[in-house]
Amino acid sequence: MSGPVARRAIPADAAGINAVYNPYIRDTAATFELVEHDEAQRRRWIEERCADPRHPVFVAEDESGLCGFANAGPFDPRGAYATSVKVSVFVGFGRQGRGAGRALYEALFEALAATDVHRAYALIVPPNPASVALHERFGFVHVATLSEVGRKFGRYWDVMWFEKRF
Repeated sequence: MSGPVARRAIPADAAGINAVYNPYIRDTAATFELVEHDEAQRRRWIEERCADPRHPVFVAEDESGLCGFANAGPFDPRGAYATSVKVSVFVGFGRQGRGAGRALYEALFEALAATDVHRAYALIVPPNPASVALHERFGFVHVATLSEVGRKFGRYWDVMWFEKRF
């Protein structure tokens, strides 16, 4: 492999996705989730996402195996928001900067462009200049910052909202 390759996730990727994501839950404020996912939960999550073309999940693999994932999910459960999605991308610790995020977002946005998605939103907890740069590379624009909207590790965190138009 010359670099990470993205493909659609399947339920068998659950453990690999958790291996990437659970350390972010446990050790960082990059996600505001507080409880790690188990494999059964993650399998269900993948299966649910596979059922809606606006909410795909992609994984990236390199020579060492699954190294990251990206997904789109509902912006809000109310019907009028159906054409807006929230997106995220996570690359395993020590594996960033090698093209996995780019490969994942290329695949995700190509898939979303074939649906009726009108807007994508990404939430970034600052400071995270690498994530900001990746999102801006894919046409996201910073549209708002919510001040101290989340509390994790005994402190409050801001969240920057980025928007991509399709």
